[in-house]
Amino acid sequence: MESPLSLQALLTAVEPDDAVDTRIKEAALEQFSLVGIRRTSADDIAKRAGVNRATLYRRMGGREEITRAALAHEVRRTLAEIERGIGDIADPLERHTRGFVITVTTLRDHPLLRRLFAVDRDEVLGWLTLEAGDILRIATAFVTAQVSAGRAELGLTGDEQAEFYATTIVRLIHSLVLTPDAPPLLDSEERLRDYAVRYLQPLLTAP
Repeated sequence: MESPLSLQALLTAVEPDDAVDTRIKEAALEQFSLVGIRRTSADDIAKRAGVNRATLYRRMGGREEITRAALAHEVRRTLAEIERGIGDIADPLERHTRGFVITVTTLRDHPLLRRLFAVDRDEVLGWLTLEAGDILRIATAFVTAQVSAGRAELGLTGDEQAEFYATTIVRLIHSLVLTPDAPPLLDSEERLRDYAVRYLQPLLTAP
């Protein structure tokens, strides 16, 4: 079954396919995982990417812009992984439920995220909270497309309702990943699934 969301269209619109830019972002992520975001310099990234500093700044901007672009790149890659996990599920309600479970567990176990927390917890928390606007916008666009497609399959309409639900669930998942030991305590796939069926499906299907 073809996925209800053309993720490639989203990726192309937000992040054009450019081999050098991609190499710079990958190099930045590799460097972050070794020493953390705060201790990574533009020179470190340029050296690992095999470009000179002038090229780095011309293409990506300063350290903050590079960091933001690299983290957004990883978010898009993770969304692609999540889509692969749910794309062949025909039933829209099951696709939604499985998507919620896969998303939370994937992010909680994400190797780069876990490594970043280990080497530079304070800086990562800053990027994932105070500086998380770009990341949350990308995630919300992804979820809105999924929700709109699912609601259409169920005979429901309303772009505003789809967007409202998407913003709500993205904020919920963001909180569940960053503070997993706070209520609601959803510490297993079974509990995540039960929560999605009991509380999220009614919101998803609201007129």
